[in-house]
Amino acid sequence: MLKSAMIARQIDGFLSRGRLGRIWFASHTDEYPPNAFLVKFARMVVILEGTYLTAIGHKGQYLEIEARQGDVIYIPSQTWDLPDWNTQGKVLTLLFGHYQIGMSLTFSDYQTKAASVIKCSVPEPMQQEGLYLEKALCESALAAHDNGTASCIAEGLLRYCRGKIEDHRYSHAGRSNDKWRAISMYLQKNFSAKISRESVALEYGISPNHLSRLFREEGGMGFNEYLTLVRIDRTKMLLSQYQMNMSEIAARTGFKDSSYMGRVFRKHTGMTLGEYRAKYAA
Repeated sequence: MLKSAMIARQIDGFLSRGRLGRIWFASHTDEYPPNAFLVKFARMVVILEGTYLTAIGHKGQYLEIEARQGDVIYIPSQTWDLPDWNTQGKVLTLLFGHYQIGMSLTFSDYQTKAASVIKCSVPEPMQQEGLYLEKALCESALAAHDNGTASCIAEGLLRYCRGKIEDHRYSHAGRSNDKWRAISMYLQKNFSAKISRESVALEYGISPNHLSRLFREEGGMGFNEYLTLVRIDRTKMLLSQYQMNMSEIAARTGFKDSSYMGRVFRKHTGMTLGEYRAKYAA
């Protein structure tokens, strides 16, 4: 069975059991624990079966939670979580990226790491309906009292993603566009590593020239330019939200050193690293 079909079947079974349970909302903290997951895109974790142990940032504090079947955890962009797989359960994680909706079905069985993971993606961004639902879910996190609206919105967002799996089965999007989106997401996940045009081309089984042409034709810019913009975007986030020194930021963003990072940053933004931090630091 295709991975997407397996995930779709899990969603259908979950929705057939009735209304969602409690909705947990993560929020920003000034610091985050080692090994925490912190990504630039919003995520929604749905507990399909059993229990799910995790820690999240919540109103500036570290909060450990035990979510149960039917519960949902919404994790906004630039916000962390720290799962503990030493339990038994099954969870679906949805990641709302710029260019795709990622889906991970994770099984846990009282081990220190997930027992197995099944992944698939819909290689297109959320459309208007999905964006409105996600925005509404963010707004409901700010409400003083939950009157049940959040669970309805979360269910709507889950149904939207289920529909996108079906839509993609009948999509006639070009294979080149799909590959470009997949490689773009790879760069957004691995920008901090020592990667190059040649290493990425090898990873995807194409020639370096083919990779360059793919980025020019599908993305409207060169491979190196795209990778640099991804790294600069991450640098901006770290400068504005965390009091790291420049060498540490360079190491986390894939630049070879802080001096080189500063030159590239100024070339693209017209500001020094210090000027940007002074202007935008939280």
